[in-house]
Amino acid sequence: MNLDEIKYKNGENEYTILEDWMKFSIELANFMKKSKKKLSIYISVPSNLLFSYFYVLGSVNFDFDNISNEVLLEEYLNLKKGQRILYKVGEEWISFSVIKVTKMPINDKRAIVIKDRSNSKTYIPEERWIKYVRIQNNEIFELKRMRKFNEVKNISENIKLKNIYGKENLQLAMIRNTPNTYLFTNKKEWKNNLNILEFNINQEHLYLSDLLFDGTTHDFKNMSFIERNQNINLPTESVIIFIGSSRTIKKMDEFMGNKRIFIINQHDSIEKIEELKFKIEQDFLMGNSKIYNKEIIKYMKDNKILIPKGVKLFAWFSCKK
Repeated sequence: MNLDEIKYKNGENEYTILEDWMKFSIELANFMKKSKKKLSIYISVPSNLLFSYFYVLGSVNFDFDNISNEVLLEEYLNLKKGQRILYKVGEEWISFSVIKVTKMPINDKRAIVIKDRSNSKTYIPEERWIKYVRIQNNEIFELKRMRKFNEVKNISENIKLKNIYGKENLQLAMIRNTPNTYLFTNKKEWKNNLNILEFNINQEHLYLSDLLFDGTTHDFKNMSFIERNQNINLPTESVIIFIGSSRTIKKMDEFMGNKRIFIINQHDSIEKIEELKFKIEQDFLMGNSKIYNKEIIKYMKDNKILIPKGVKLFAWFSCKK
């Protein structure tokens, strides 16, 4: 997705090119996704809600654009006991529990071993994985009952998405079906204001909600919300987006092994901001960390992206082993 090809409008206004801060937010998401380091970024902006929409746009767009058969194969090979997959049997998609990934009994071909409700085992050979197996999510659980789906929605047939990302990328994303973008925010407020902006991308008119799938109305997921009392282990390459100082203070310590961005409203109370700065200072010192601001500035300069005036940014990564 080329930033120069994206236009937006608010209400009845005409479509216009993205403002500098919008481009910056999208590219900051790209920078975070591309980095091999477990970065943490604190950024203070005039409206953290609006800024987060463009950051999430950049994050999920990167995920759609950068998935390959190799990445997907790694997901299959890393399936854990108890993890759920959908396996196509005839015309039905049936939910099974994974036992292990091993080799076929009669040869050295790799296979996923699954069980049904009666504990009957089935070996799925590697050549069937791409077409017949969909990974549901990364949650581990005991299979209580087998579920059948006569129809599993196919996002690769979504005309708007297909024109933007291509059918093959959508098929791979759909098969992988594991979010790498997570939000800790006021979910109701965030979703209620999701469609205040309309986009024109590759001549397709759509809202941000057309690109985001959190599992609420669709079996496909490319992003997810973190609940207040939820304790979960997320994929290593996940980006956790914290919106607001209060939520950041509450949960930032729980995701030390993931990439984290804390999007803070400049109008938050001084007390909360000072408390958060203290926690970040402790995080930085305890992790024997290094500052990473120069790398972001260079990346933006190389990509001809202006850093908005008034934005306060601090990036770091832990060197602690």
